[in-house]
Amino acid sequence: MSALVVTAADEPYAALAGDLIASLAEHRQTLSLHVAVLDLGLEAASREALASGVDHLVTPKWMFKPHAKFDADPKYLARAARPFLPELVPGYATYIWLDADIWVQHRLGLEWLLDASRGVDLAAVPTMHRSYSFSQRDMGWLHKRYAMAFGDALANELIRQPYFNSGVMAARAGSTLWRAFADRFQRALDRWNGNFLSDQAVLNAVIAMDDLRVNRLPARANWLCHLAPPLWNENAKALVEPAMPFDPLLIVHNTYDDKRKERSIRTLTGQQRTTQLTRSSIQRLAHSESQ
Repeated sequence: MSALVVTAADEPYAALAGDLIASLAEHRQTLSLHVAVLDLGLEAASREALASGVDHLVTPKWMFKPHAKFDADPKYLARAARPFLPELVPGYATYIWLDADIWVQHRLGLEWLLDASRGVDLAAVPTMHRSYSFSQRDMGWLHKRYAMAFGDALANELIRQPYFNSGVMAARAGSTLWRAFADRFQRALDRWNGNFLSDQAVLNAVIAMDDLRVNRLPARANWLCHLAPPLWNENAKALVEPAMPFDPLLIVHNTYDDKRKERSIRTLTGQQRTTQLTRSSIQRLAHSESQ
């Protein structure tokens, strides 16, 4: 059976989702991939444009108990829908989730996710790399989201565990992940204290507390740009890790708050390039240097 890549977008994320879908196109036949988009508030033109490049365009509904805050705003469904991917779009052997601000630079990233999800409950990428730099803001952000879901005592325990970014993950349809994820999500909702619904906090609690079998992939399978800007390899025309041996990034995650802001990135020869970190912008950069 084939695998399904799922992402989600509202109107502000429509162009980013389009970039992601475009980055998958050349790999779909080789890897037997299908693609689905969860519509969280797309305008008609964007919905039509995205639908032309995917197999499924789904408008999800709130799957948990009624919640006065979260089921009133479609944007929260991007997080709340993730425990239910096999139910929302049934019929696939493996489900890969990719956030809309992600794009695939190299097919190997997708191959790793598919291979790593076999025989385990989850394939994901811990937020660990020798180049990453964590600020007090980063750690405070994480602790706050744990505390909103589980309270301060458990947050203090979880903050000491390796942290997985939920923007890139893969699991078999029959994985125990889905039920454990949904159960802990509902328990978090039942006691929620805060203004932000973080599936990422819940996912990490499931990993730490529910004995999931997890295959941990290297950081270049989900490169978090705000923690360490990538370098530009002028010869390969590709973004690479900012440390020896400068391996190419496989999946680029534009985790900056402002996805469209131009960034200054360094080349392997010490020069500077100014570009957005979207796929479209990186393609333009590569094209300009090929002239």
